[in-house]
Amino acid sequence: MKELGVQLVANSGILVETGTLRILIDGIYGENRYFTPPLKEVRKAVFGMNSRYRGLDCLLFTHRHVDHFCAPYADEYAKNNRLGGLYVPRAGLDPDSFLEDRRPLPKAAEKGVLHEIHLEGEETFHAELAEDCALTYFRTEHLDSRSYGAVEHCAILLETAGRRLLFAADASASAENCRRFRALAPLTAVFVTPLFLVDPAGRHLLEELRPVQTVLYHIPFEEDDVTQLRGMVRRQLAADPALTALTEPDQRLSL
Repeated sequence: MKELGVQLVANSGILVETGTLRILIDGIYGENRYFTPPLKEVRKAVFGMNSRYRGLDCLLFTHRHVDHFCAPYADEYAKNNRLGGLYVPRAGLDPDSFLEDRRPLPKAAEKGVLHEIHLEGEETFHAELAEDCALTYFRTEHLDSRSYGAVEHCAILLETAGRRLLFAADASASAENCRRFRALAPLTAVFVTPLFLVDPAGRHLLEELRPVQTVLYHIPFEEDDVTQLRGMVRRQLAADPALTALTEPDQRLSL
């Protein structure tokens, strides 16, 4: 089976290297005081300077909250790099949507690489990125939907190199989300926030899905952990040694 590289950038930012493509998911983001600020190495790539994050093939974003996405940075990246595609849910209609970056991406649009995704109900968005790599977006409910329900939040299924990776981002363990996730089995890896496991429905779903790996992510680095989220993660890992957590800079997974 072809080697697949999965590396933490920061927070929920993940770099996937398939052998033919380099794909960054939720890795160009803005400021949020509860999470790790944008990395210098990523900002260098945004402005066309020498960086290991230059020359990516695709940028994928699960939603437009600022800890996952920064429109000016993503747009500037598209301008200064030979990018194959930038995939992001469409900005919501509510101008007061909390934490949502609704700004446009004119440079990416001008270069013809922008794919703004809008989904309703059971709709999905599917794209073949390469002969051995495809993505599927589907609409999911964000954690705490009363506060964050206005944002168009998606989970991403990435199928590549014989693996099926589900990036759930900030999805809740609502009955509807669990139903949609359940239909995706079998899965090689499921990436969820620690808060997903706090909900008994989330734990039950993962027991049903039985992915090869369950990966906790969207966790600030030690020096940025103002809410003590890492303490929760340590307790979750102690309770279930089968879990994996992405918590350290440049941490890699074997899949």
